Amino acid sequence: MTPALPDQRFLATRSLILELAAALDRTERHAAPDPAALAADPRWQALQTAVERLTAGADRAEAVQELFSCPYDPAWRRDGGPQLSGAGGCCGR
Repeated sequence: MTPALPDQRFLATRSLILELAAALDRTERHAAPDPAALAADPRWQALQTAVERLTAGADRAEAVQELFSCPYDPAWRRDGGPQLSGAGGCCGR
């Protein structure tokens, strides 16, 4: 009988979660002189929302991907194509 959660998947997932936790800690430490500015930053807010979505249950990947994606515009071919990531109005900017 195989375990419900194979050891290999547990170790890989644990590693990713620890890496994420460390990245968030480093970001907060870097912003320590002005935590209000970090709290007001829409990118930080998006990261916090993404972490919340990780614990929301099924379809986590889709929920997080939608958070960081520009909304679909059916007329995108008429206006020169999609905006590049990081462009104004896209991805929390």
